[in-house]
Amino acid sequence: MNSLSIKIINQLKDNYSYIILKKNHSSAIIIDPAESASHIDFLKKNNFILENIIITHHHSDHTNGVEELKKEYQDVKIYSPSELLNIETTKIIEGDTINTSLNKFSIIETPGHTLDHVVLYDSENKVLFSGDTLFRLGCGRIFEGTFNQMYNSLQKIYLLPNNISVYCGHEYTLTNLKFLESILGEKKQLKKIKNQIKLELLNYKRSIPFNLGQDKELNPFLNQDSELFKTIKNNNGFSNYELFKFLRDKKDSF
Repeated sequence: MNSLSIKIINQLKDNYSYIILKKNHSSAIIIDPAESASHIDFLKKNNFILENIIITHHHSDHTNGVEELKKEYQDVKIYSPSELLNIETTKIIEGDTINTSLNKFSIIETPGHTLDHVVLYDSENKVLFSGDTLFRLGCGRIFEGTFNQMYNSLQKIYLLPNNISVYCGHEYTLTNLKFLESILGEKKQLKKIKNQIKLELLNYKRSIPFNLGQDKELNPFLNQDSELFKTIKNNNGFSNYELFKFLRDKKDSF
């Protein structure tokens, strides 16, 4: 990954925040800090200077740490798709590029979960920070946007290369897997991924990052043409969008 490393920070009940580092560099970048203390502790213990904070959307469980981080690192530059209360930010929109001393992010707008949501794509290092748009085997709830917006946002992600490592905003994988099992029953593909996920959780206490190509095969919100969902789709005469909406509705009450 071109000497880039990503430290995963567990926050709140099931949130993930990220610190991006690079070999032989003293700078650090933070993605979606829900809290500040764990980030500041890590940066100080390891003599890193916070260069940037980047926000994927305005929800408090992705932004509450920003104010204290700004107080501690006054020169930090903060990028966000919407304004944060009492904090100076640089607005990011579709097509923007964030050039840091460590890497380069392309900004992709993904409204649905919130209207301001963006994902951060680093094509050189093959990583995607998907916030609450895409989860492993699932997608975010639709709070502010529409089903159509979320569907189109996920289609943007589907068009990205398969060999991307995805870092999402929450640990929802087992719940997402249980939902798929409730829809599909016992499928060999689900048994295989279930064993893989259990091993990851046992060894690493988390199921991220995950491979985008694998998720395209198993995630019905990302790919409605997967072989796994053909029967549901054909039996109901669903279009891809109709299948997405049907499953998102069912997941909301799961």
